[in-house]
Amino acid sequence: MNRILVLLGASKLGITNGIKLGFKVIIISDRDKYISSEITKLVEEIYFVKSLDNEGEVFQKVRHIMNLYKRIDLILSFTELGLRTASYISYELNLPTNPTKIIDYTRNKALMREKFLKNDELKLDYNVGYIHEFKVDKLPMCLPFIVKPLDGFGSKNVFLINHIDEWKEWYVKGNRDYPNIKWILEPFIDGPEYSVETVSSNGNHFILGVTKKETTGSPNFIEIGHSVPGITSWDFYKKALDITETSLNVMGIQYGPGHIEIKWDNKESKFVIIEMHTRPGGDYIPYLHTLSSGIDQYEMGIRSYYDSSVLETTLPTSKKHSMVKFLTFPEGVLLGKGFVKEKKDVGIKDWDIYYKIGDRIIKTIDSYSRAGHIIVSTDSKQNSANLLQAFEENLIVKIGSSSKSNADIEE
Repeated sequence: MNRILVLLGASKLGITNGIKLGFKVIIISDRDKYISSEITKLVEEIYFVKSLDNEGEVFQKVRHIMNLYKRIDLILSFTELGLRTASYISYELNLPTNPTKIIDYTRNKALMREKFLKNDELKLDYNVGYIHEFKVDKLPMCLPFIVKPLDGFGSKNVFLINHIDEWKEWYVKGNRDYPNIKWILEPFIDGPEYSVETVSSNGNHFILGVTKKETTGSPNFIEIGHSVPGITSWDFYKKALDITETSLNVMGIQYGPGHIEIKWDNKESKFVIIEMHTRPGGDYIPYLHTLSSGIDQYEMGIRSYYDSSVLETTLPTSKKHSMVKFLTFPEGVLLGKGFVKEKKDVGIKDWDIYYKIGDRIIKTIDSYSRAGHIIVSTDSKQNSANLLQAFEENLIVKIGSSSKSNADIEE
């Protein structure tokens, strides 16, 4: 009898790897999410709910699936809003899962920081509250510090405060634009940013590798690029692995893929955990690792719930160097896009511009307003960087103030 995997959210990589592992895959999705015809053809069935974070509504669909198929083997989510619901229903059905409290710890940055206070390696000063709970003329912690939404993601509404005037400016703006958001304030860590991609099974952990992150820097720190492998020095890599394993153990993570964001503190000469997620990273990061090592975090993540031998996977000694670069364009109307000359290279794995000709381009203020991406993979970091640069130099983008397209540019 075929095993049944219920996925909360139509993750293409989750679906394809579930099928590859022999599951019949059934999707439960938010009704306002677009699902492509490609995904529709792959899965057994699709059910729609108002919201994936409505545990009762999703559970009703799961009960219907159970009655129809007489079994469910796994209920998983690779999307943020479905994580807690998948955990709750799995627990109720006695299926393997991370406890809901662990999902709460990782989704709520204040709970994560509170948990970390018990460990000297992980603890960090922080402050939490609504804007009205702070004072406009009094700094809530030592400068410089970062302000971000307590349950935010995607580099959205992240601010760096360097002096009292910036605090006052943010305070006034926040009271006007974000009166109902709860914020977390943390010391600004000056140093390079990375993420560590993991898979856990029965409380043991496997590290796929480290990703180097490129951002726009102050004040919003929008992510505009990632590189794998992100660290080549073994001593430095070992420090990243150690802090990651410590955080996974302190948090009590049992199963599935993980994405842990870290920064190297230049002042203290140590790594600091910034965020933790019980899901794969976004921004094509799992794909970069597959290009570099041949290992798929989604496949390992699904297997981890029923096959602990997945952690015996051996990483290759020789890796490709893979990069993604996100494009940002000036505001205006996209009049045309194309290339100086047609040039194909096996190292270019994927590229896209997220606007059609005639669309109005908006200012890049977070991960959701970037304009496009390029993914490359070659035998060295330098070759990948050169290929990215050559691609961008060959790309023509015409932006103007009207919606009339340029006939000389081919899409």
